[in-house]
Amino acid sequence: MAWLYGNDVVQRLGENAFLYDLSKIRGVSAILNRIPDNMSGVYALYRNFDVDTAAHDNPEVFVSNILQELCKPHCVTRETRFPPSHRLIVKPETTFSLKKQEALKYYAANPYFRELIITLLNNCLLFQQPLYIGKAINIRTRINNHLSMESKLRDRLKDAKHNLEQCRLLILGCSENINYHTLNNAELEDENESEVSHLEPEALIEDILSRLFLPLFTINYG
Repeated sequence: MAWLYGNDVVQRLGENAFLYDLSKIRGVSAILNRIPDNMSGVYALYRNFDVDTAAHDNPEVFVSNILQELCKPHCVTRETRFPPSHRLIVKPETTFSLKKQEALKYYAANPYFRELIITLLNNCLLFQQPLYIGKAINIRTRINNHLSMESKLRDRLKDAKHNLEQCRLLILGCSENINYHTLNNAELEDENESEVSHLEPEALIEDILSRLFLPLFTINYG
């Protein structure tokens, strides 16, 4: 059951807003054919939970699915130099105590509990941070690049046991009504304002969304 969105493969949320369930689309070509061409804007990838159909009726399968999802790394590993002679590495870690695992097994015997958790996972967009937020002058071309076997983002997600082609994809096209405002040099107070005046709206929107919602597998903002 989905509360705020249905189970359609593609949903139009607004004039230039689309939500895709990539897990229900077979093949890269089929995905790209559903994305409007020459659309500039921003996009976001979200984790999708493909719960085994047997989990609805089988408590053991249900518990196995939940524990498997809990063990997946939830963000990219980050590292930096820590002068003068150290390197700091921050890795994701999820712990789920034996006591909680036993409680999960106990409650999983109740079909109403199983259906509640599955319903919550079906509505996971309400609860999660994006995996990634990006921008593009041509979103279709950028998604094609992400889906290629040489994609760094694809590898980054794969290392964390996330399949890019199983994600949900949200694309938000920038309206043609957004005007680029360019000032004459005489009107500018300094060079910084000159740089700001030429900042693409897609880049600004991406940066705002990234800083507000902290995408888990984005390396750098802006």
